[in-house]
Amino acid sequence: MGVRPLKQGSPLEDRLSHLLDELCVDWGFCIPPADARRIASTTPLTADQFAHAVLTAEGFVPEYEKRWFKQIRQRFVDGFGQEIRAED
Repeated sequence: MGVRPLKQGSPLEDRLSHLLDELCVDWGFCIPPADARRIASTTPLTADQFAHAVLTAEGFVPEYEKRWFKQIRQRFVDGFGQEIRAED
């Protein structure tokens, strides 16, 4: 199954929402919609901030979830680099 591909040139918030959807489908990190909207609309946003926000929204203590933190952070870096800003 999986997540539908995102259209080329989609707005940043849509691309972040898409990444959150992928994390839900691929790894079960299905965070509450209000948290997903908040994370997707946050800029600037670093890879570390993103991973921390996802784990916190799932009820984890990010400092104790080093493996998941690293994996989520890497998915962000793969799609966006180390940091995104509103103009991206």
